[in-house]
Amino acid sequence: MSKTLSEIRVEIDSIDNQVHDLLMQRADLVSSVARAKKKEGLQIVHPAREAKLMRRLLSRHKQPLPRATVVRIWRELISSVSLLQTGLSVVVSAEAEEGSAYWDMAKNYFGSAIPMKNILGDMNTIVEVRDGDAYFAVLPWPELVDDSPWWAPFLDQNTEEKLSIICALPYGQVKIDNDVGRHKRGVVVSKIDFMPSDDDVSFIGVKLSVEASRARIKDAAKVAGFSVISLFSGHDSYLLEVEGYHNQDSDLIRKLQDALGDECLYCKAVGGYPVIPDTT
Repeated sequence: MSKTLSEIRVEIDSIDNQVHDLLMQRADLVSSVARAKKKEGLQIVHPAREAKLMRRLLSRHKQPLPRATVVRIWRELISSVSLLQTGLSVVVSAEAEEGSAYWDMAKNYFGSAIPMKNILGDMNTIVEVRDGDAYFAVLPWPELVDDSPWWAPFLDQNTEEKLSIICALPYGQVKIDNDVGRHKRGVVVSKIDFMPSDDDVSFIGVKLSVEASRARIKDAAKVAGFSVISLFSGHDSYLLEVEGYHNQDSDLIRKLQDALGDECLYCKAVGGYPVIPDTT
C-alpha cells in the first residue's frame, strides 16, 4: 500500500532532524580540529583535502539531487565552521561591471557566512593578502596576452611574502574555454602552499631577460616534459598552465630552465588548482 502525503511528510521531517543532528555533530568535530590546528600553528585550509572529499562524494552521488547542489552544500559546511571560526576573510578584485562575477564566484566557493569585501584593482587586491589582514584573494583568470599581468610579480617573490594560486573558480566547472573571457573564470590566491590532491593542474611562471615568442616557450616546456594546457604572456613574463602537480622541487622545472638557457631569469612554480569533477 502506497504512503499517504501526510506519512511522507512525517518521514521527511524525521530525516530533516537526523540530517540536522549530523550537521551539528560534524560542526563540533570540525571546530575541534580547527582549534587544534590554530593552537599548533598548522595550516587551517586544505584545498587538496577538500577536493578529495568532493570527488569522493560526487563519485557515489545519485540523482535526483543535482551534483552542483552537493558541491554547494559541502562548500557551505566547510567554510561556515572552520573558516568562520578562525577569523579568515576574503577580498575580491572588482573591475567595474565585471566585479559582480568574481563576487558570485567567491560567494559560491567560500559560502555565505565568510566576511568578504570588494577591492578595486587586481594589484590592490593582492596587497590586501600579502601585506594586509585578508587570507584569500579572488582574482581574474589570466588573460592570454596582457602587458601588465597581475601574476608577473609572483615570479620573483621572496619567501616571506610568497603567494600561491591554490584554486580555480567556478568550483566544479572544468569545461570552460580559456578564450571565453576573463570574467568567466577566476582563481583563489593565498599565502598557503598549493598541495597535491592526486588530480591537479599547475602554473609555472617564467621570466626572461628578453622578449620571446609564445611558440618558443611552449616548445621549451614540451622539451622539459610538461603537458601544456595554456600559455599566458605579458611582455617578458610567461605563465604556463600544465597538467599534473609540480612544485619548485620538480625536475621538470629545472629542465625547463635549462631548455630556455641563460636568458631565463626565473622559472618558478606559482601554484595551481585541484581538478573537480564537472557538475554542470
